[in-house]
Amino acid sequence: MEILNLIDRLETAVSSSARLPATRKIVLDADRMLELVDQMRLAMPRDMQDVQELMAKREAIINQALLESRRIKSSAETESRKQIDESEIVQKANQLADEIVSEAKRRGDAMLQDSQRQAHQVTQEAQAIQEGTMKDCTQYSFEVLSRLEQQLSSVLNSVRLGLDSIGEREKIEAD
Repeated sequence: MEILNLIDRLETAVSSSARLPATRKIVLDADRMLELVDQMRLAMPRDMQDVQELMAKREAIINQALLESRRIKSSAETESRKQIDESEIVQKANQLADEIVSEAKRRGDAMLQDSQRQAHQVTQEAQAIQEGTMKDCTQYSFEVLSRLEQQLSSVLNSVRLGLDSIGEREKIEAD
């Protein structure tokens, strides 16, 4: 998934940034960080599209099962009509037709139940994946952005201290 690659790139950018001497602070390229965050935002819909594709596959399985059950039923009805002939043969044919129709219904019902169960399972898995992915991405993004905020805040504080120090020197030199 692309979002994970982007998060790895963000982490690499943070870990490979230049360090300030005698501190644990780093210097970050704000444009690069913002670009990575924008790419993360753009990647999220693509992951959602994967979930939608799973849902489409579920629908295809259900439709295929319905078509197959109809084909089996139609085949059974055609078979039973062919068996109609004379009285004794007709009775046997009717009995066989009933058995075929029952078997076709049983198979069709079994296939439909199995397809519905599979579709339900695929739906649950897709929803679980979607929820898990969204939760993990949100949590990870929050953690990374929180660390980034702390680091940027620390860098900003260092800049302010430097500016304050320069301001105090200028006051001393002016006096």
